Amino acid sequence: MNQVIAFLAPKIIGGAAAPSPVGELGMVEMTQALPVADVSFEQIGPDMLVSGFLKEIPDLRVTTTNSLELQNEASKVEVTNACVSEVISFYKAWNPYGAFSNFSPHPVSIPDAEGYLYTWRSTEHFYQAQKFEGVQDTIAQQCVQSIQAAESPEEAARLGRTLERQRRDLVRSNWESTKLTVMYEALLAKFSSYDYLRKLLLSTIGQVLIEASPHDYFWGCGRDGTGFNHLGKLLMKVRNELQIQQQKENLNGSFMTSFQNHVP
Repeated sequence: MNQVIAFLAPKIIGGAAAPSPVGELGMVEMTQALPVADVSFEQIGPDMLVSGFLKEIPDLRVTTTNSLELQNEASKVEVTNACVSEVISFYKAWNPYGAFSNFSPHPVSIPDAEGYLYTWRSTEHFYQAQKFEGVQDTIAQQCVQSIQAAESPEEAARLGRTLERQRRDLVRSNWESTKLTVMYEALLAKFSSYDYLRKLLLSTIGQVLIEASPHDYFWGCGRDGTGFNHLGKLLMKVRNELQIQQQKENLNGSFMTSFQNHVP
């Protein structure tokens, strides 16, 4: 379990832009709230310390029907069980397979629109900044610079999501139709740049990858497993691309070895 510690101070603040102790996690409805178990209370001066534990998000199981649908979306993911497919769920960057998260601390180098290679501190940094790419507005460009300088993926996400929510007019006009491509580009760069990440992703061949986010129904599976799981699908697409590249490299290596052995 992950422990949660929060201080409640006797102060009141309101308004749409008021800070929240959980930041921009997307939990905006009571049905999305995460339950905390074994809660305890302790008064620290004028404040109240509340602590408890979040239960681990269980691995989700995918039926054969759903697995076949994921195959079409992720370039023929192998179904290894006649009834239930092997499933690997991931969520937090510090959990097993946390490297699959966009919040893992892996810098990526991706060329910009003019072809200049730029290094981002994480795929989340890159993704959030692309929401405002090419927008000729001072606020949008300042936000991109702030995202570039953000110390953590969480901070980059907060900056990008906040401006997107407050100023939808500053988000690039084709964002909804291009954001999946943007994410795929970032993931391909990430898993192509680090040999150990490439091997980790390829080690999951034959298994369905699911982002087990309880509150994200677009990139993740959502609390009830009905989400689109686009991040998991894109990772499987990247996995397929890397597998094809590896097969070509192995084939070329075998050809060169065979050729050299036959040279008189």
